[in-house]
Amino acid sequence: MLGEVILVGVMVGAVYALVTVGYSMVYGILKLMNFAHGDVYIFGTLVCLTLLTKYNLHPVLAILIAAIVGGGLASLVELLVYRRLRAEQHRLISMITALGAAYVIQNITELNWGNQVMFFPSIVKSKFINFWGLQISVTHIITLFVAVLCIAVLILFMRYSRYGKAIDCVSQDMDAASLMGIPINRIVSSVYFMGGLLGVIGGVLYSSSYNAVSLGMGFRGTLVAFTAAVIGGIGSLGGALLGGMILGLSENLIGVYISSSYRDPLMYSLLIIMLLVKPTGILGSSDQAKV
Repeated sequence: MLGEVILVGVMVGAVYALVTVGYSMVYGILKLMNFAHGDVYIFGTLVCLTLLTKYNLHPVLAILIAAIVGGGLASLVELLVYRRLRAEQHRLISMITALGAAYVIQNITELNWGNQVMFFPSIVKSKFINFWGLQISVTHIITLFVAVLCIAVLILFMRYSRYGKAIDCVSQDMDAASLMGIPINRIVSSVYFMGGLLGVIGGVLYSSSYNAVSLGMGFRGTLVAFTAAVIGGIGSLGGALLGGMILGLSENLIGVYISSSYRDPLMYSLLIIMLLVKPTGILGSSDQAKV
């Protein structure tokens, strides 16, 4: 029983990490809380649902199209809402416009799909296999595999590609990167695109595993991403992965062995404890300016 609970917790944690990575990357570059992140990935998840149920597309093609739509929507939000307010003196205004963008996307989503909980079909047939006496769902295994694969590809891309190194340079010093000829607007837009794309993949995997999707999952997704990012170290890619795993495992263990009613209080308790003990997060570091 414990092995199954841990496996499901790791799977949920990997999905949380996918959703958190984009949120954390945006903060790492712009120091901006992207409150529209959850609504973007739910919009893409519902696009995938429409492609699967109404147009009967192949699941891989439906996920790919929905992920691109989510990434495009995130880039559009950056272009229309955030770009002109990128300067540091506009930081508070940017956060307010982020909330406004979130509500606009939320209302557009509600007009098209409503706010009720909808059935999301399983991407793969729900089968179980025996492994060392454990009954393991094939859906959970595939979800975990896809989430880990996406994270691994992102890490390799950030570490070894020129574009990934350019993103790292922009996150360290945007002005210096601009003077070195790095196209800042293109880099920032691509970060939003990758965040939206990974978020939609995470949303589809989560919804497919639990066969449910709703508009309210967008707001909770934003809270989960923020909490996981703070726990792991906001702005850190490794911290996003670690925070997502910690949150997924903790939620699942508490939900099974205590009560599912305590999952959300646990999430906020972990956030408060981390802010009190180590405000920068487990892998985060405080910025030090030379004077």
